Amino acid sequence: MKSFKLTMRQLIGVLVICSLILYVVHYLIFRDFHHIAIFFVHDLAFLPLEVILVSLGLDRLIESTHENEIKSKTSIIETLFFNESGSRILRYLIRFDPDAKKLATMLNLSMDWRPSNYAAAGRQLKLYPFELDADRLDFYGIHYHLNEHMAFYRNILENPAMTQSNRFTEMVMNIYLLGEELEGRTDLYNLAEADRRFLGELLRQIYRELTEYWLDNAYNHSLHHKTRLHHLVVTNPFIE
Repeated sequence: MKSFKLTMRQLIGVLVICSLILYVVHYLIFRDFHHIAIFFVHDLAFLPLEVILVSLGLDRLIESTHENEIKSKTSIIETLFFNESGSRILRYLIRFDPDAKKLATMLNLSMDWRPSNYAAAGRQLKLYPFELDADRLDFYGIHYHLNEHMAFYRNILENPAMTQSNRFTEMVMNIYLLGEELEGRTDLYNLAEADRRFLGELLRQIYRELTEYWLDNAYNHSLHHKTRLHHLVVTNPFIE
């Protein structure tokens, strides 16, 4: 059985004909063309406003729904990122941070944290140096982890939903670029001093970005996803 579809022009024609038929029926019943004319002009005058109100309302509703869908998808991808890679990188880098205990005290996250706790921790992170001992850094171990997840990072960067999360995308891009930098070195155990310092600075930047984003992610979960927040508390990479 073939389905019957109207084009937009046909639909408009059908609606106009229906309107004319109803006006004719109204006239045949009440025989009052003056009354019809008054309300026709009244309705016609209000029509532009009605179109504006309906259009704005529908546009806003559609936009809001789209934004919520994007935020939901982004939140899921961010959670997967930390579960698959982000938290592991943090645990690894903390081993080379001489002030790791201080950072652990700042980020001793719990389910009882209030917005003020997150804000205070955020202010403290702005002042934290995120120093890494470049002489002790195991670039081979870092490269091994990144190399296993390069396809995962590419999938995140290519995901259309992530265009709405520039900060997160930039962070993943920096991690991906670090992986390519490490891939381009032939001997990660015997790096030149300049290379070691350069790569160490890249890691320091990623260390800061990951930590700050981890805290922001925890705050968002505290507002919308208590189950995900509980997982972050249990798997807190800053606590031994």
